[in-house]
Amino acid sequence: MPRAVATAWETIGTVVGNTSTYEFTFVLKSYRSRVGDLVAVRMDVPGDAPGSRQERIAWGRITAISRFNPFFPQEAAHELTEAAVPLLDTVLSTSRDYLQAEVLILGVTSTSEDEMDRLFPLTYPIQPAAPVLHPPSSSVKRLLGGDQKRKTAMQVGTLLSRSDVPVELAADRVVARHMAILAMTGGGKTVAARRILAELIRLRYPIVIFDPHGDYIGLWEACQRGEAIMGDVDVKLFYPHMAMSTENQDIVRTLIAKMTTGLTEPQAEILSDLLGNVQPKAGSSVLDYIAALLQRLEKNVKDAQDKRKIPSFFVVRRSLTTVQDRLEKMELTNERMRTILKDLKFEKLPDPEGRPEGIVRPGQVSILYLSGYDHLTQSTIVSIVMEALFNHRATLSNRIAPFLALVEEAHNFIPSAREGTSETPSLATLRKVITEGRKFGTGLLLVTQRPSRVDETILAQCNSFLVLRLVNPKDQSYVRQVMENLSETDARLLPGFGPGQGLVSGQAVRFPLLVSIRMDKELVSSNLGDEDFLEQAERWKPDAKASTRKKAAAVASELGNGRRTRTRRGKP
Repeated sequence: MPRAVATAWETIGTVVGNTSTYEFTFVLKSYRSRVGDLVAVRMDVPGDAPGSRQERIAWGRITAISRFNPFFPQEAAHELTEAAVPLLDTVLSTSRDYLQAEVLILGVTSTSEDEMDRLFPLTYPIQPAAPVLHPPSSSVKRLLGGDQKRKTAMQVGTLLSRSDVPVELAADRVVARHMAILAMTGGGKTVAARRILAELIRLRYPIVIFDPHGDYIGLWEACQRGEAIMGDVDVKLFYPHMAMSTENQDIVRTLIAKMTTGLTEPQAEILSDLLGNVQPKAGSSVLDYIAALLQRLEKNVKDAQDKRKIPSFFVVRRSLTTVQDRLEKMELTNERMRTILKDLKFEKLPDPEGRPEGIVRPGQVSILYLSGYDHLTQSTIVSIVMEALFNHRATLSNRIAPFLALVEEAHNFIPSAREGTSETPSLATLRKVITEGRKFGTGLLLVTQRPSRVDETILAQCNSFLVLRLVNPKDQSYVRQVMENLSETDARLLPGFGPGQGLVSGQAVRFPLLVSIRMDKELVSSNLGDEDFLEQAERWKPDAKASTRKKAAAVASELGNGRRTRTRRGKP
């Protein structure tokens, strides 16, 4: 026989006013509950036979609490303020106020605790004057499915109102149906992302992280220290290497075309012909490809039948040389940033087309460190890598296992149309992944502090959301448009969340919950923190070697300008 619900549940209020099948209001005892807490009401609902009844437990979440004192009218407050009379010298009462809580109904369950994890819609209104109960943690855990010991359950924290009740996400829903973490800077989005990653690491699920700022290198450090949270997972730190292939050459050509701005129509036509006629060698780098373009351009200058085209050739050469210099400088900046991150071991990213198993495999976390590259180049790198990896999954080649890709600063990689999507190569790639990835085991975890700048179509494809603190009204409004089950009452909570506090909803949980995310301090990098630039400025000294190198570069540039001037005069 299933055991009945414990009778020790505490009565914390009484239902008042009109009720419905989706919400009710109750008068709350002082200090017995708070916003976000789960409450219950025992009630009779119609049975299967006409006129019969069966006892059920209706569950709800407190969405708002208001407080009112009928014995302290507003006029009295005005008089006290104007006359500066102490409240204790009057007959007014401050102890006769009452609390009124609004509750969103989540559903009904059986009164049997063994069957309490089976939730059904409420189809009969709650009775006014019914007692409102504060359930024990064991029953709430059963309701949330926390005691089922599912292999795919990922614990991310606790209920915001009850630290004794864990909140778990369904891992299979996160990795297959995509998830978005939305929060302003300082809201705890990276903490939440690391918490989810830690749970996937426990499951040895393959993970690829696109990290523009080094927020996730603490995973590598924790792995090197042998932290228990990392298990036996291998963490790889990669730096970008844009290898050419037949699949990504269009993406690279787009990058080059976008970086060579200001060309006239004849000059752009020369560049287009050049890109179309020079085929990259498989496995060669983008810089090698640009060198090949310049080499072909020099040959075209020598073989030119129409001498009037030569000045246009020189302009295109100058543009390609500028692109070459920019990419080399970005690679150098990335290298310097890696040098600053002391004691970290970086490896060159394996070719995602030819050696995808070096990036994706069970028990491995691959972090691609993108610092030093501009947004256009970062977007191109993400597009090349994800295009190749997704193609391996979509063609069922069995080269790599299903995997999850985390995209930090998602607004830079999947911007909305208002942000100028034509400048973002990764947009089309990630749109394809989020639309078709579920069929081929390719999931996305999108992290951003500016939801309103993210492509609405892609964000709406996420089936689960973790929304932490959002203050910007435009972001709040945008999130409400994208999240169909975000109520107006819940939306009003977003600006008041503290770090790590938020609302989780979607297919990863049974119903929307207010949650406090657990902080994994062992996953925070010792190389990152708040920079003390005042102290750095005080200790700063110029680099004499750098000054010498700068002078040498200036001389070389001047010589180069002289050569180009002579060339323009017809003396190549």
